Amino acid sequence: MKVYKEAALLMAYIFTLSGCGGNMQPDVTEEPQNVRQAVAISDQPDKYTLYYGQKYTLNLYEPENGCYTGVYVLSNPDINFDMATFDEMTGKTHAVSVYNLKAGNPFPEDWVISCIAAMKTPYFIITPPNGYNPYDMSMVDTLAGQFGEYNVPVFVEFYPVSGLDADSAAYVNFFRYARSKFKEKASNAAFVWATDAKTATDSDAYYPGDAYVDWVGLHSIEPLANGGYDPDIFNAIDYIYYTYQKVKPIVLSEFAVSHYTNTDYIYQNQIASNEISRVYDRIVNDYPRIKMINYMDFDESISDPEIKSDYYAVTENDVVLTAYKNAVADSRFLSSIAPGGTPVSDTQLIRSPFPVFKIGDNWYASEYSFLYDLNTRGTLGEQEINGLNYYDMASFIKNGNRDLTVDDSAHKLVLTLK
Repeated sequence: MKVYKEAALLMAYIFTLSGCGGNMQPDVTEEPQNVRQAVAISDQPDKYTLYYGQKYTLNLYEPENGCYTGVYVLSNPDINFDMATFDEMTGKTHAVSVYNLKAGNPFPEDWVISCIAAMKTPYFIITPPNGYNPYDMSMVDTLAGQFGEYNVPVFVEFYPVSGLDADSAAYVNFFRYARSKFKEKASNAAFVWATDAKTATDSDAYYPGDAYVDWVGLHSIEPLANGGYDPDIFNAIDYIYYTYQKVKPIVLSEFAVSHYTNTDYIYQNQIASNEISRVYDRIVNDYPRIKMINYMDFDESISDPEIKSDYYAVTENDVVLTAYKNAVADSRFLSSIAPGGTPVSDTQLIRSPFPVFKIGDNWYASEYSFLYDLNTRGTLGEQEINGLNYYDMASFIKNGNRDLTVDDSAHKLVLTLK
């Protein structure tokens, strides 16, 4: 997995630099010597994204297809902290309700009961307690027992990595201990390991291992900065996605977009609307292994109005609300959780980080794609593109008994077994 990720990131970097498949145009002022360059540019191969089916056993509460919708409303007094109101305003029944719980604080029994009554699945984000003993074993034992009292589906995102100052070995050991206690006392809990977008690319040492994780999560709260959002959320998504997609379902467990900040007192409703539409659209269309998105509907100034603060509540503004409403209206955004139980074998679509090129009527995949995606070596029709070796896929498709589906409008290839 580590080698696959490093190769993927190398390829992404190379194609970012080269601009291959981009919007390069010949300089028409340089006639006639530039004619040959114009012809070469027009003959550049088309770049496609490759998806391929892989045998896979679904993790706890993982749907075969689609993406759960979730929301956090407990910091939004404008809707009385109420999930039903949020559902009504957005026109979508959300499957998941989010609660932030600091370890050692009282267990929110009444809130869990209200979720059960409303047919919502609780999603807990458990953060370390204040003080000098974040790795309190006895606290974990008590907490696991409390979760085990409710024989209903629940997600437990335990100690998300929001900084890299903690000792990674101590963190991993404690996470594994917590996972073992929850498995013993609260087998109804799907355990989530998560990291923040800011630390995603450096979080490898904090990953506890596949045996201790059911889902992999990512946090990305996007404040307004200079009239937009930077860096692009998909930089972090791609890193996490390509690292874990083959072994775990992925959840964007905290996502929010600001449309107002008290630093300049200017609403940026259309910019926020465009970002919400873009993220939800790309995830449901291009990232099939992302199986849940939780929107954080809150006003940051509630905690301290004197500091720079942003407004992330889509329910506050009709323009942003309409964008969110339209984004989640797609039926692939799911309103109920799949039941747990016996693990189910399935075929999942894996997104390759390595581009495939169309040259004439033939498809060419890179040597990396043959090696890491298709588990073989390319041998026929070698082509060099931007200094990398590509090989004709025709023989692999025929001899591997595969079907190839082409979506030219989206520039996608899907390889499936016949």
